[in-house]
Amino acid sequence: MFEALVVTLREGVEAALVVGIIIAFLRREGAERYLGAVWTGIAAATAASLAGAFLLYRWAVNEELFEGLLYLASAVIVGSMMIWMWRHSHALSGEMKGSLSRILAREKAGSASAGLFLFTFLMIFREGIETVVFLSALSLTTSGLMAILGVGIGLAAAVAFGVFFVRGTLRIDLG
Repeated sequence: MFEALVVTLREGVEAALVVGIIIAFLRREGAERYLGAVWTGIAAATAASLAGAFLLYRWAVNEELFEGLLYLASAVIVGSMMIWMWRHSHALSGEMKGSLSRILAREKAGSASAGLFLFTFLMIFREGIETVVFLSALSLTTSGLMAILGVGIGLAAAVAFGVFFVRGTLRIDLG
C-alpha cells in the first residue's frame, strides 16, 4: 500500500505542477478561454493512461519475466528522467513558458486550442504511463486491495496539492 501511495503521490504532484504552471501562464496572459483545451487534454491523457494500464494488465503472460521487465523499464525511466532533470531543470520553467507562448501566438484560435490540448495531453500522459509502469511492477508484489487504497490516497493527496498550488500560483514566482 505504501509503495503505491508514494508512486501515485509523486507522479500526481508532478502532473499537478505541470497543470499549475500551464493554468497560471494562461491566466497571466489573459488566455483563460483556452482552459477548456487544457482540461480536455488532462481528461484524454487520463483515459489514455487507464487504457495503457488495461493493455499492460491484459498483456502479462509470464509473471516472473513480466515483473523483471517492468522493474527494468521502471529503472530505465527513473534513471533517464534523473539525468534529463539534472541537465534541464534550471531552464524547465522557461522552456515550458516558451512553448506555451509559441502555442498562444498562433493566429487561429482552433490552432492554439489544439496546441494546448496536445501539450497538456503529452505532459500528463507521460506521468500517467510512468505511474502505470511503476504500479504494474508493484501490483505483482502487493495485495490488490491495499494497493488500490494506496493509489486512491496518493491521487487524492496529489489532487489536493494541485488545487492548492493552482489557487496560489498567481502569487508564486514560477521560475
